[in-house]
Amino acid sequence: MLKTNENSLLIILNLITFSLLTSCQKSYQKAENSQTNFELEIASTLTFDLDNTKTAYNRGVQVYPSQNPQYLLFFHSNGKYTSIYDLKSQDLLNEIHFDFEGPNSVPKSINYAYTHNFDSIFLFDPLPQQIYLVDSAGNNIDQFDLQLEDMMHYTYPDGIHPAYFKKGKLFLPTYPSPMENATSSDYGMIEFDIDRKAFGTQYNLSEKYDEGFWDKHSYRNAVFTYNEDKDAIIMSFPNDEYIYVTDAQGNKSKHFAGSSEMKTLKPLANELYNDDGKTYRMQAEQGFYSGLKYDRWRKVYYRFAYNPINKFADRTTLGKNASIIILNNEFEVIGESPINAKKYSFGINFINEDGLYFFNNYQYEKEDDSQFSFDLFKLKNATP
Repeated sequence: MLKTNENSLLIILNLITFSLLTSCQKSYQKAENSQTNFELEIASTLTFDLDNTKTAYNRGVQVYPSQNPQYLLFFHSNGKYTSIYDLKSQDLLNEIHFDFEGPNSVPKSINYAYTHNFDSIFLFDPLPQQIYLVDSAGNNIDQFDLQLEDMMHYTYPDGIHPAYFKKGKLFLPTYPSPMENATSSDYGMIEFDIDRKAFGTQYNLSEKYDEGFWDKHSYRNAVFTYNEDKDAIIMSFPNDEYIYVTDAQGNKSKHFAGSSEMKTLKPLANELYNDDGKTYRMQAEQGFYSGLKYDRWRKVYYRFAYNPINKFADRTTLGKNASIIILNNEFEVIGESPINAKKYSFGINFINEDGLYFFNNYQYEKEDDSQFSFDLFKLKNATP
């Protein structure tokens, strides 16, 4: 049984890595239903230096503290360091080192770090499903087992699917096993109580998953964000044009948040389960939704979409027709902007008082690997 579960998780890790790189119905309504139409435009760039011992490859960045960001926390994909940069000067201020040997050692398979504060840094090890709690000196404080009792769901936070901490609980993204078809009885997020070391509330997938077979790839990965002002959790599913809101009292609602270029998404044929080539083609040709972010400064949401591609060659063509859907604080679509998801990484971004920043993958890989940069996308009134 353990071997089967490990094989399932290995499949998930491969699929999520891919996703990070990564009828005659009328098209969805556009933002003209709103009085004001907004778009995103590139305003400026932040550039950070790298020394020759590190790369810019990572599975997500974080700004700290969340209320008044002063630092960029950059967890390197080799798991050894978190670099701390000053957001204003772009200077490297410090590094937090994690040991792979000795009394404070953590596994080399650590793939993601979430910093609640500098005395509480959560390091995630996906294969054994464990969290290591350490401080900024690298001291091991505690360890948590995340293996779920049903053995058919796995936690895997990353840049698109980040964890967050609230009132003693870690909110963790989860994925149904790719060995089974996903349904609304599965869940895409779960609470973990740090003090009790126990799981709590599960947040289920939408009823959209009951319509048929939704593959073992891009359509399985739920996304969530948290609105601090409303104390609300907002969930997004890659196959669903709606987003789903749960407020502090437990009340639930759903709101249209679809791309103007995507029609209602349809399940795939069951016989495609083991045909990855055809599965990727169908995903590309009808599209899917990706990340979701709340911008507390401008009171808007950004939903990332991989829109349909007419000429699909292989996986590398995904991202050639991507956009960011903009919603206001009442969950109304107020704009949509195209973005080159081959140039910018949906999984490596952050928001501060200036706007939405995306990692410029092209600049790093093609132009200068001694530094990395983030381009600032500012919200602009585009009403004629």
